[in-house]
Amino acid sequence: MNKRIIPILISLMLLVAACDPDVLYNENMRIDEKGWNMNDELVFNIDAEDTSQTYLCCIDIRNRNDYAYSNIYFFIKTIYPDGSIAADTNIEFQLAERDGRWLGKDNGRYIDGRYPFCYFHFPQQGSYQFVVRHAMRDTVLQGIKNIGLHIENTGK
Repeated sequence: MNKRIIPILISLMLLVAACDPDVLYNENMRIDEKGWNMNDELVFNIDAEDTSQTYLCCIDIRNRNDYAYSNIYFFIKTIYPDGSIAADTNIEFQLAERDGRWLGKDNGRYIDGRYPFCYFHFPQQGSYQFVVRHAMRDTVLQGIKNIGLHIENTGK
């Protein structure tokens, strides 16, 4: 009987440890293997109830190790519950050092990185959309595997 309980307890402890109460939102979207067309928008839907906190917003990027550039540019649009829109253009993230070494965690085939882009206060309760497009010169960008949005409470 004890041999069955121990693995269950370990699994429960890992599950509890993996849940971070400060994370409001964390979702990753897969990019088509054929490439990411500059007109293809990734839409992240967030329900925000707490208007008193400040949150750190990050973009998670998983790129292949053969990604042709050392950086990436984004257009990020925020649509508020009342329908108003705020747009950030020309947001750049450095993915590699000048000597070509990747800045993210390199697992051999893919590089994973989390890149902060703003502190955000949700001024209204309700449903928000963060809309992300790449802003590179390539019409179809190759080498990006996943793009994610991570939002966590800063405690402020």
